[in-house]
Amino acid sequence: MWLALAAVVVIAAGVTLVALPKGQEWTTSSPEALAELEAAMDAQMKLYAEDAKNSFNRALELDPDFVIANLFSLRYLPHDDHETREARWAKVEEANTALLTPRERFFVERSRAYHEKRPEDVIVMLDEYVARYPNDPYILNLRAEQAWEFGRLEEAERLFQRLAEISPNWVIAYNMLGYINMGRGRFEEAEEYFKSYRFIAPDQANPYDSLGELFITVGRYDEAEETLERALEIRPDFWASYAHLVLAMGLSGDHDGARGIVERAKEAGAPEGQVTGMDCRQRYMAMRSAEQWQEILDHAESECATEWRVGFAVLTTHFAASRLGDWESALALEVETGNLLGEVEQDGGSKEAMTLRGAFAHMQGVRLAFQGEYGDAEEKLRAADKELTYGEASTGTYKLFNRMILAELLLADGKDAEAHGLLAKVRGVNPVMVADFEDSGLKAIGLDRG
Repeated sequence: MWLALAAVVVIAAGVTLVALPKGQEWTTSSPEALAELEAAMDAQMKLYAEDAKNSFNRALELDPDFVIANLFSLRYLPHDDHETREARWAKVEEANTALLTPRERFFVERSRAYHEKRPEDVIVMLDEYVARYPNDPYILNLRAEQAWEFGRLEEAERLFQRLAEISPNWVIAYNMLGYINMGRGRFEEAEEYFKSYRFIAPDQANPYDSLGELFITVGRYDEAEETLERALEIRPDFWASYAHLVLAMGLSGDHDGARGIVERAKEAGAPEGQVTGMDCRQRYMAMRSAEQWQEILDHAESECATEWRVGFAVLTTHFAASRLGDWESALALEVETGNLLGEVEQDGGSKEAMTLRGAFAHMQGVRLAFQGEYGDAEEKLRAADKELTYGEASTGTYKLFNRMILAELLLADGKDAEAHGLLAKVRGVNPVMVADFEDSGLKAIGLDRG
């Protein structure tokens, strides 16, 4: 729990010295260590994880007792580096909070409460701190991130807007406001926020990457590729942009180009896990495009289909099994997804839980559609649509695909007017996807019309 907390409390921490609360912000006797902490937070704001990790490490070399650096650095340690993790957490546990600033004291005591499984105390701590320091940008950001994580988009939007007002240098707020508007289907507003973010921070990779995700979702694939390549010009190790390029090229049918991006990422030194994830998406998108259903099932025991939770490979494997009438395999994948969903839901209604609920309902809907149970299939696909959001390119495009299947199902069930109304909504987001659907003879999965 405390390791997960460390990943939360430092998201998008800013580097500007803000007089809230008043006095010195961070407690260290080493000016050099303080400079490294600020450099780490600057890197975090830019989402440059490797730079942040290195700066945190240098700060702790200069001042091993730097409490907040010990806490904030935990998210960057390898999961198997137990010795370093325990040593740094020990510094947090044994710290005399009376010697810390109010903000440091809050983060330390909050992390201890999580570690000791006292979540009710965390709520009280947050309320008390906000009452005393309502405009502390670190806490505003923390509250906004929590609202975003649990799908409370109106609250998250209000908090990020407030953050941008009181601390304009926290440019990550513009990024999050862009994603919030994407998630709510307000694409023009999202584009304005992302372009404002790019204007404020033109030398950073993430504004271009975020704008690229928006372009993917709305079917502007050429623009997506252009802006994602710009992100990589600025920062060749910005791995998210490689993954988004793979998605953009796969959706536009350029599978050779997508394969080339995977090789570029590998040559650039991308972590093995990220290369594997990109490679899995590229290969399964290509196989699905070519309708190689049996080949997909032949890879059902591959790492892609077994180790990546409910990713694109698993959804595609389930689709192939349903397409071929292998109900045993399809149901087995649904059971695994349902079990995983049960585990995730124990931690609350997070975005991950929402996405899993959407994927679970989608899988059931696809199988039922192929089995001819159109009424039940329609119910499941509608349930999936309620859970899936446009908040990220991968889930957004899958939400659209789910709607295309629902439209075909409605057509197959003789509900033409409703189907075309739904297609109009999809066209309003991504006209390219609807054009492809029309070119295929109004077939997303190939159902027979009644």
